[in-house]
Amino acid sequence: MKRHIWLAIIASALGFFVDLYDIIILSIVRTKSLLEMGVAEADLMSKGVSLINIQMAGMLIGGFVWGIIGDKFGRLSVLFGSIILYSTATFVNAYASTYEVYLLLRFLAGVGLAGELGAAITLLTEQMPQKYRGIGPAIIGGCGMLGAIVGANVGANFSWQFTYQLGGGLGFLLLILRLGVLESGIFNEMKEKTNIKGDLRLLFKNGTYIKKYISICVMGFPVWFTNGVVMTFTPEIGKSWGMDPAPTVSAVFTYYFVGLTFGDMIGGVFSQWLKSRKKAIRIFLFMFTVGAIVFFTFGRYSKEIYYFSFLFLGFTVGYSIVLLTLAAEQFGTNIRATVTTSSLNLIRATVIPQTLLFGFLTPYFGEAKSAMVVCVLAILIAFWGLSNLDETFDKDLNFTE
Repeated sequence: MKRHIWLAIIASALGFFVDLYDIIILSIVRTKSLLEMGVAEADLMSKGVSLINIQMAGMLIGGFVWGIIGDKFGRLSVLFGSIILYSTATFVNAYASTYEVYLLLRFLAGVGLAGELGAAITLLTEQMPQKYRGIGPAIIGGCGMLGAIVGANVGANFSWQFTYQLGGGLGFLLLILRLGVLESGIFNEMKEKTNIKGDLRLLFKNGTYIKKYISICVMGFPVWFTNGVVMTFTPEIGKSWGMDPAPTVSAVFTYYFVGLTFGDMIGGVFSQWLKSRKKAIRIFLFMFTVGAIVFFTFGRYSKEIYYFSFLFLGFTVGYSIVLLTLAAEQFGTNIRATVTTSSLNLIRATVIPQTLLFGFLTPYFGEAKSAMVVCVLAILIAFWGLSNLDETFDKDLNFTE
């Protein structure tokens, strides 16, 4: 592959590293940062949830905003604009002295964080030769997951101010590397041919497009079931199984993201070897199903089995990076960034209905059985979504909608 493609891969991989670092640190430092701002212990939960929700709201809005910008003005406009926004907001966050300022900065950071991965995947799928198209996203995914692990460790061992300063500083350093990245040639050709770029009406006026778009989004259910339900509520699930002491979220977090790092990298390479995105995702979903059965059947018997289950589940949801590649390849150049960037953030938002259902079922069935019900539904929905998408491995991406 050519030098400019490798530069784009490296710059995008490091960008996703910083992106996930910045996303994860809020969950790690929110308690100690709020306490230092004078928030009462009784309000830590409600105000912490509000911070996470406002960041997610920013990401949902940003997913559409950056996607439209990427289709109208180019993929590079997003790669530069998004990192400037979230790096500035994250760095300034270190000096926030009130809860209201904290909320505003996490919203702005969320808007910025929304654009990073979708634009990178779009750029690389358009730049790379067809036979290597799954390799670049695999490298990006693996590198990004390391960012989450680093963020968790920095947040746990250093002050919350330094944690935010480091995240912002890394983003600004990355800007220098991105100066040498070239715009997608396919986008440059397209912008001369059509004036209809980044128009959401193109996506929602066609029933087939809508079905594909929804299918892409719901295929993320198993990913965010693992992340948002069984990992987040690990102490409660462990106690419901009578485990004493219960497994810890920090340990589960590490096992999960180590598995996900390898899953992202191997998933992309595996799809290249199979010459099929759909076959690779289907196999990973079957492995996820096996991992879930092992977790719910044997996870209660020891913390070792519990933690190993998360290592394996993390590996199996590595299909998520192949899913984003598949999403980028489904649609034409003039709405590709819009679809890829917005669907990524809607995939992240699938945590909301799953946690709501989990919370609704828990009083009736307990934590473990409620999680099992949500898991079964997540798997069935993901397989349904996959059945609605086209195979795109050999697809020429130089087309418009």
